[in-house]
Amino acid sequence: MALLNVTEVSEWLRVKRSTLYLWAEQGMIPHVKLGRLLRFDRGEIEAWLQNHRVEGIPEPTSHRRRHGTDSVDTLIATAKAAVYTSCRGKPDQDRATRKGEPYGSV
Repeated sequence: MALLNVTEVSEWLRVKRSTLYLWAEQGMIPHVKLGRLLRFDRGEIEAWLQNHRVEGIPEPTSHRRRHGTDSVDTLIATAKAAVYTSCRGKPDQDRATRKGEPYGSV
């Protein structure tokens, strides 16, 4: 039985070496620990991959709203409507430059 090292498995799976170390530490991927070294059996990794295969196209997840967010969305829409005009979403006047006010009025 030939065991693969971390570099070989990371290149094979196209994941970072640090990811493999993390998966091994969390017990997510089959491995053998020889002292401080990690080794992987090719057959076990192939079986592990088959067990993690996702078939088909996943259904889109519905976006759940937290309780009470409808009222927040309403408040935001009301605030926007009060500040912005229908003309390209710009405010009625720019307070910093006083643009939109007649000359001489301050």
